[in-house]
Amino acid sequence: MNQTYKQTAIDYKKNVAGKFMLVEGTKLKQRVEGERLCVTRKIDGHMQVVFYDHGEVTMLNSQGRQVADGIKCLDDFNAAVVKAGISQVAVAAELYLPAPDGGRQRCGDVQRALADDTLRHQLCLAPFDIISLGGELWQASHYSETHEMLRTIFGTQPSSVEPVEMRSASTKDEVQAIYDEWVDEEGAEGLVIHSESPIVWKVKPRHTIDAAIIGYTTGDRGVRDLMMAVRREDGAFQMFAVGSGSLADDDRASLASRLSDMHVESQYVLPDSRGIAYQMVRPEIVFEVSVIELVARGNDDKVRTNPLLDYDEAEGWTLETMTPGVSALGLQFVREREDKTPSATDIRVSQLSDLCPFEQQECKLGSLEKSAMLERRVFRKITGGKVMLHKFLLWKTNKEASGRFPAYVLYHTDYSSSRKEMIKRDMAYSSDEQQIRTLMEKEITANVKKGWEEI
Repeated sequence: MNQTYKQTAIDYKKNVAGKFMLVEGTKLKQRVEGERLCVTRKIDGHMQVVFYDHGEVTMLNSQGRQVADGIKCLDDFNAAVVKAGISQVAVAAELYLPAPDGGRQRCGDVQRALADDTLRHQLCLAPFDIISLGGELWQASHYSETHEMLRTIFGTQPSSVEPVEMRSASTKDEVQAIYDEWVDEEGAEGLVIHSESPIVWKVKPRHTIDAAIIGYTTGDRGVRDLMMAVRREDGAFQMFAVGSGSLADDDRASLASRLSDMHVESQYVLPDSRGIAYQMVRPEIVFEVSVIELVARGNDDKVRTNPLLDYDEAEGWTLETMTPGVSALGLQFVREREDKTPSATDIRVSQLSDLCPFEQQECKLGSLEKSAMLERRVFRKITGGKVMLHKFLLWKTNKEASGRFPAYVLYHTDYSSSRKEMIKRDMAYSSDEQQIRTLMEKEITANVKKGWEEI
């Protein structure tokens, strides 16, 4: 693979597309500024960088990986560039699958189409930016020049490769009218707005979700952050967000008081930004939250995953696995839903997947790195003919990038020769090394008392 292409694709997502400013639709007039505004329709697909160099077309995703070739839209891309008499060009584009009814596209459909020979030919490209042209970096004084060049290259005739739809505006009221038409009336994902300033705005509507509080941390005002989860039909809880945006101080204090009486044990451990573990609680309180955006892939183009947790009244919380899911952007707490219960109906997982279909994991088990043992400590106590052992193993999985495994695992084996159940096992997980080491020390302190020797 051309390493220059790979780095170009990675850098574009990181330094350009990944820095668009996210704006809530209702605050459009407050945030967007400028007099020469270019408004483009946001397409819900997979961002790609497509290169053409003297007859050869290559398409890479934002991780610099070649996703597909030999599909119709790349043939159309090639034909358009040849017709325009251009020897070299690199453009950023959205790869998407048109909705059968002409409505909004869905990013989850792209991966499905790539894996289905009957759908691959239906994939389309919507170029929205130029990276280089004729071997030189593209520089334009205003986005209108970029879009005009895209129209010159790819034309305006119906094709599987057409530039993103764009309208010009000179006032915020005109932008609002476009938003009302494209987003509110036609159901588009959102808008991307360019002006004479270097800021690019991504404007999207808010969406509401009912979810259960399953954990929390505290601060000076009471609750600092809440851990939120929806529920699958099989009863498992899918944790998708943490935060406390828009919670009033009175609510923070009262929630902290209520949640302090709901503590339960948890095998799953998650640290907040201070390194303090979330205290897990019974899943009883349901809140309506709102988000501006749910993303199934990050700026690194990796599939987002969520912890899938099981709750048992006697055992508390256990981590079942990591599952493809979403990250929530712009999380705010709207109100408590006392009329809702944490059932698979009231806080159903489809609230997320309907808005942002989950991606499929691309990692193969055979390609995962081996785990590394960071520490092993074994303690023994012999009383008469009774032998007791405590063994603590601390592992770094080296598999956290796959999204399917935690970063660190603490494994505790408790053996007693005189006990009916001679061997008991327990595990704890964390994404933070310092925290898992602290947990290990606490477990040792709690289980290894006077009379034990380390072996």
